[in-house]
Amino acid sequence: MRARPSRSSSRERCGQWRQVDSKGSESKKGHAVKRTILLVDDNEDFLDSTKDVLEEEGYAVQIAASGEEAIRKVEESSPDLVVMDIKMPGMNGVESFTHMKRLRPGIRVIMCTAYIVDGLIRQALEEGAYSVLNKPFEMELLLNTIAHCLQEQNSGVILLADEDKFFCDKWARILRGCGHRVAVAHNGVEALGLARNNAFDVLILQLNLPKLNALEIHKRLQAEQHKVLATVILGSPHELDAEVHQMLRQEHGLITFSKPMEQAGFLDLLGSICAAKSLGEVQ
Repeated sequence: MRARPSRSSSRERCGQWRQVDSKGSESKKGHAVKRTILLVDDNEDFLDSTKDVLEEEGYAVQIAASGEEAIRKVEESSPDLVVMDIKMPGMNGVESFTHMKRLRPGIRVIMCTAYIVDGLIRQALEEGAYSVLNKPFEMELLLNTIAHCLQEQNSGVILLADEDKFFCDKWARILRGCGHRVAVAHNGVEALGLARNNAFDVLILQLNLPKLNALEIHKRLQAEQHKVLATVILGSPHELDAEVHQMLRQEHGLITFSKPMEQAGFLDLLGSICAAKSLGEVQ
């Protein structure tokens, strides 16, 4: 019989978003977003038992039985964290990690091994693996390592609000691939409700959101003393004309960025903002 870890702190570990309805109230459906973990191992029993435990703790879990399959899943779905065996048939865990980093530079990986493979362990750590756990291990050790890994790094908790669902899907995947946690809204009322009920580091808001525009959201949150590192306002060059820029400059903590965003520059901006949190520079 497999040991089951305590569930008492599962929601603290997962940090799931509190969902709100169109009136800004907490939804009866519960939590809308879960942290996603990709388990990679050629041992089917390990996959099944570990998946059961992580799902009981509130995580969303994907599985892969090989490095090649894991790489495909990382490319398709951008998990928050990968827990991967080092020694597998075909592509080993370190080789797989190297490929994953090319696809998702900010990806976080915890390695596991039941073998004495000092060279591969050293290589994994040099490549940037968060930790290497020796099998067999207590499940509580894995849970604690996962929790610590997800809490660290210069990643941020971001609200992305835009009526364009394709735009949101694309940028949510990019941001998650860089290690950020992302919640998505498609109108101003939904965005305001999420912002009121969750501690975000950065708000990325379409200027002219349906139902409630970005500036009004910003003003309401400031009046209610909700603190974020920055609010990034997105719009077309036509929408962000000189008059709008002048109006937005009068508001503290607002940054404007024109669509379409240049990816590297936009990610650098968000990384710099979130790094301020780690350095204790939050006002």
